[in-house]
Amino acid sequence: MLPRISPLSRLRLLHHMGTPTSLSSLPFPLHCHCTKATNFESHSNRTQFLNSMRNQFNLGKLNNIDKALNFFHIMSRMSPLPSVLDFTLLLGFIVRMKHYTAAISLVKQMYCSLGIKPDTFTLNVVINSLCHLKLVAFGFSVLGTMFKLGIEPSVVTFTTLVNGFCVRGDVGRAVELVDRMEKMGYRSDVKTYGVLINGLCKMGETSEAVGWLRKMEERKWNPNVVVYSTIMDGLCKDGLVSEALNLCLEMSGKGIRPNLVTYTCLIQGLCNFGRWKEAGSLLEEMMRTGTMPDLQTLNILVDALCKEGKVMQAKSVIGFMIMLGEAPDVFTYNSLIDRYCLRNQMNEATRVFEIMVGFTPDVVTWTTLIGGFCQVGRPLAAKKLFLNMHKYGQVPNLQTCAVILDGLCKCQLLSEALSLFRALEKSNLDLNIVMYSIILDGMCGAGKLNAAWELFSCLPAKGLQINVYTYTIMINGFSKQGMLDKAEELLMNMEENGCMPNSCTYNVFVQGLVAKRETARSIKYLTVMRDKGFSVDAASTEMIINYLSANGGDNGFREFLFPK
Repeated sequence: MLPRISPLSRLRLLHHMGTPTSLSSLPFPLHCHCTKATNFESHSNRTQFLNSMRNQFNLGKLNNIDKALNFFHIMSRMSPLPSVLDFTLLLGFIVRMKHYTAAISLVKQMYCSLGIKPDTFTLNVVINSLCHLKLVAFGFSVLGTMFKLGIEPSVVTFTTLVNGFCVRGDVGRAVELVDRMEKMGYRSDVKTYGVLINGLCKMGETSEAVGWLRKMEERKWNPNVVVYSTIMDGLCKDGLVSEALNLCLEMSGKGIRPNLVTYTCLIQGLCNFGRWKEAGSLLEEMMRTGTMPDLQTLNILVDALCKEGKVMQAKSVIGFMIMLGEAPDVFTYNSLIDRYCLRNQMNEATRVFEIMVGFTPDVVTWTTLIGGFCQVGRPLAAKKLFLNMHKYGQVPNLQTCAVILDGLCKCQLLSEALSLFRALEKSNLDLNIVMYSIILDGMCGAGKLNAAWELFSCLPAKGLQINVYTYTIMINGFSKQGMLDKAEELLMNMEENGCMPNSCTYNVFVQGLVAKRETARSIKYLTVMRDKGFSVDAASTEMIINYLSANGGDNGFREFLFPK
C-alpha cells in the first residue's frame, strides 16, 4: 500500500503533470442505458451465470465485445448487483480486446447509473484505457478524481500513467513523473522501471535505459529477462552489438536465462554487422539450451544472408527451417527474390515467385519483381506483371507505380509511361511529387520540354509542393537543350519560393553553361558553389577539363582554377 501524501503535494503533482477535471467530463458517452434492476429468477441461476462467466474469464474464452457487453447488461440487471470484482474482471477483458472507449463508458455507467462506488481497480481501468488512447491528460484528471474521493492510487496507477507517456513517445515526461512520484513518497517497482526502460529504448535513449537498469540493481531489485532483452535490442539497434553481448553474459551470470526474444535480437544485431560466425554460434547455443528458433529468427538470417549476396547459405537456412517444421512465409521468399533481382538473375527470381505454393505474393513481391525486370531492360515484362497484379488480389501502391513508371522512362518508353500515368491520375491513387518528378524527368530526357514545363507549371494547382529534386530535373532539362536563360530564371525562382538549390542543382546548370562555352557565367556559378560549400562533381570536372583541352587560349577557367 502506498503512503498517504499531503493534499498540497498531490495538487502540485496534478498541476505539473496535467489538468484535473471531473470524471463525468470525460469525452465518452455512456455505452448503454440499463433498465431498472430486477431479481434473477433464482439464486441458483444467478450463481450459475456468474460461475460460468468467471470460468470463461479464467479460460480466456471471452474474445467478443458483443458477448462482453451482454454480460455487463445482464449483471447490471441483477439484484443485488454482483461484486465490484466481477465487474472489474469483465472490464479487464474488454480492455484486452482494445475496446477502450467501451470500457470507459461502462465504468461511468457503473458509477452514474448503477450506484457502484469507485475504487482503485476500476479507476485504474479508466486511466489505462485513456492512456492507450493517448489521452494522458485525461488520465491525470481521473487521478485528480481519486484524490478528491479519498481513494489512494496504487503503484499500478502511476505505472499506467508512465506507460501512457511512453506510448505517445513522451519519455521525457515519463522520466519526470517517476522522479516526482518518488520524491513525493510514492514508491516505484520493477514494473514501473521496466515500462520506463522499454519507452526509453523505443525512442533510442538506450544509454539512459542502462542507467535505470543500474538503479534497479542498486535497489536490490531483480530485473527480468524482458528488461534485459529490451536493452539488448536497443544496444543492437544503436550498433553496440558487443555491449549487448556483454550484457547478455552479465544477465546469464545472474542466473537469468536468455529467451527466444533475447537470442533473436542478438542474432539480428550480429547479422547486421556481418558477424556471421558469431551469429551461427549463438544459434547453436540457443538450440543447445533448448530454445528453438522460430520463423522470425530464421527469417532474420535468410534476409541478412540475402542482402550480403550469400544466396546459397540463405537457401541452407530455408532448408533447415523446413526441417524444423517452420514453413517459409512471404517474407522469406521476398528476401530471396530481392537478392536475385539485385543480381539481375530474373529467371531464378521468377522461379521462386512461381513456387510460392500456399502463399499469395504481396505488394512487396510484385514491386521487387517489377523493379528487377526494369533493371535488366525488360520494361514490357515489368508492365505485364504490373497489369496482372489485380488478378491475384493485389493493388499496386505508390512505390509500385513509381518503379514501373521510372523503368518505362529509363528504357525510353515515354509513350507507355505517359499512358500509364494518365490512367493512374484517373484512379483513386493520391499521386505524390515523386511520381510527377519521374514523368518530368522522362519528358526532359526525351526532349519534350514544352510538355514538361506545362506539367511542371500545373503542380501547385494540384496541391503539390515542388521540391529541390523536381526543380533540378527541369533546370537540367533546360540546360541540356541550351535554354540557359530559362534554366537560370528557374534557379532564381526556386530560391525566391523558399526551395534552396543543392549541389546537384548547381552542377547540372554549370554543365549546361560549359557545354555552351559560357565561361564567365560558369565561373560566376562555380564561385557561388564554392561560397556555399558545394563541390564540383565528377561530370562537371570532366567537362571543364575537356573544355580547357580544346580551348587552350581561354584563360578564364585557368585563372579561376589556378589563381596566382
